[in-house]
Amino acid sequence: MHSWKKKLVVSQLALACTLAITSQANAANYDTWGYHDNTTTDLVWPYDTDNDGIADAGGMDPMGSDGNYVTYNGFVYYNNANGDFDTVFKGDTVNGTISTYYLNHDYASGSVNQLDISNSVIHGSITSELPFGYYSITPAEVNAKGEVVTPQTYSGYNFYNGITTDLDYNWYDGDVFTLNVSNSTIDDDYEALYFTDTYLDGDKSKSTNETFYTALGVAVNLDVESNINITNNSRVAGIALSEGNTSNTTYTSEYHQWDNNINVSNSTVTSGSQTPLEESNGFFGKSAEPSDYAGNGGENDVALSFSDNAGSNYSMKNNVNFDHSTLLGDVEFTSHWNNDGVFFYSTGHDSNGDGVLDTNGGWVDDAQNVDELNITLNNGSKW
Repeated sequence: MHSWKKKLVVSQLALACTLAITSQANAANYDTWGYHDNTTTDLVWPYDTDNDGIADAGGMDPMGSDGNYVTYNGFVYYNNANGDFDTVFKGDTVNGTISTYYLNHDYASGSVNQLDISNSVIHGSITSELPFGYYSITPAEVNAKGEVVTPQTYSGYNFYNGITTDLDYNWYDGDVFTLNVSNSTIDDDYEALYFTDTYLDGDKSKSTNETFYTALGVAVNLDVESNINITNNSRVAGIALSEGNTSNTTYTSEYHQWDNNINVSNSTVTSGSQTPLEESNGFFGKSAEPSDYAGNGGENDVALSFSDNAGSNYSMKNNVNFDHSTLLGDVEFTSHWNNDGVFFYSTGHDSNGDGVLDTNGGWVDDAQNVDELNITLNNGSKW
């Protein structure tokens, strides 16, 4: 991750506050993070005084007030009348984090579940999750969805206008998100927002930062079934794919599996950086930018990460193909046995009917019991 310039003026940051709903018909620059600064009051950064994981002192002011708070305008929806962005970036520059949460989780019939990026630069990351970034306040308030927010608990940003909402919480096998990246760069740079809080009419100032960490600090972080196509001299600073919630109330004993496919052609996938680059140690490659692979196996060297859901009944199959391309970084793969004793045999199976359990526990089809990662390097591709 990289930071904003520390002396970035409020007028520049205010751009994100005014983005809201804008057209992407023409090439443009977008900032997904912003900071609303009330110069007469101090921002008291939330902190946890009793180490219980909940901020119980300090806190940002509520968004939309005349206080101090970080804003977020980076949600993608299938048309930008209902979100901050539509599903096509062409010749654009985006600073910050793009979230496809509503695109992926609003199961509207016939709505597109695809994001296309061409001839563009994403200084930051793409995630299928809700970005985190503010603490609610005391007393309890009702958010845009009509939900009561518990005071001072860590919460995330959301976008709601009566249309962009989760219509169905079931996972549907085969409802795959497609990410197409052509002649573009996603560099994991501006995943963190650094800003200056100025108060008391400029007599004093306080610098702090709002940081959004996604997975291993990579450029693409998705917890939905995904097909990713990276082509035409693109450069992506790391991909992390995890098996999200696979529950579906209509699924019983039939097989289902979580499928991810990554195809890289004439392009490069490097690692990202978990640690903000301004810190004196630990950042990726110990260089001025991501993508200088240090080779020490640390979290800042991960280029591809695959992690299954330990609580899922279903296997996660990952297929990666590089063609005339380069993989620069480590590959991480985390897997668990898919066995909960409900849909399949928890202690073994009598395969020949002799009354003796002669298989391991799990699905009858053993291929469904294990997760897979297959990586193919073709046509001079290098790792």
